[in-house]
Amino acid sequence: MTNTYYDGDTNLDLIRSKKVAIIGYGSQGHAHALNLKDSGVDVRVGLGPNSKTAQRVREDGFILDTPSNVAAWADIVMILAPDTVQPKLYQDEISPHLDAGDTLMFSHGFNIRYETISPPAHVDVSMIAPKSPGHRVRETYQSGEGTPALLAIHQDSSGQAKDLALSYGMALGCTRAGVLET
Repeated sequence: MTNTYYDGDTNLDLIRSKKVAIIGYGSQGHAHALNLKDSGVDVRVGLGPNSKTAQRVREDGFILDTPSNVAAWADIVMILAPDTVQPKLYQDEISPHLDAGDTLMFSHGFNIRYETISPPAHVDVSMIAPKSPGHRVRETYQSGEGTPALLAIHQDSSGQAKDLALSYGMALGCTRAGVLET
């Protein structure tokens, strides 16, 4: 039997007590960042120097910096860059800044499943994967609804990986529709 989680199963204060770095500002990145911000979460966005979305990030009211700098600042790093660039991005700019107790998150499990990214044992690794394009994740959040999402825990170093991932999902609006554990 699959577990499905809703708003009553989580606590928004967990994610609100963390600093979240969103790496990438495409379809999912902008929706995650904006929904988290509207839910009261401290969010910064990390992009490369030639990113086409940098101006949009600033217009949306976020602090923009390099992936390396926002990863160093954050407690939680959500990688929303394309799967093909994630391994190099992770190796060069994110992994040097992962401290014990930090959380590395994804919205797609490809690089964890195929071990092109191997996080250290001292961090939590989880996935919240909304089952909708980013513009719909944002639209449904703004209308008071939400999109369903998948939850997966790859590594639970802190003993709180699941609770924190569900709180993140709540901040996205996903627990309004249901988060299914995979």
